[in-house]
Amino acid sequence: MTKKELKLKIKEEQKSLAQKIKRCRPLRKPDNYHKAPEKLQQECSGWAAVSWSWKYRHMHIIYCNMFNNTPYDRIEQPRDGNSPSSHMLDKIRKEWEDQIDEEALYNRA
Repeated sequence: MTKKELKLKIKEEQKSLAQKIKRCRPLRKPDNYHKAPEKLQQECSGWAAVSWSWKYRHMHIIYCNMFNNTPYDRIEQPRDGNSPSSHMLDKIRKEWEDQIDEEALYNRA
């Protein structure tokens, strides 16, 4: 897969994850949760929206850094004690770099 193809694939993953978060975030309030359809309650049960938000944050940081060469301090400026997980950032970067074909990466004409 080329870097451009990977970028488009990741962009779509981020969009679908953002839509899930947007649907589930209002259900954190018990009143909204009980009024929601059962299918949505099952999709958003427990800490789903929180874990998706955490995953999206890390994906967004690596996406901006890897594809747009944006330095971290321009992506976000978290408060003390709210830094992203460096382990998770490294894991995502490695997964994405492994998907890029070496031939496509080095054979640019």
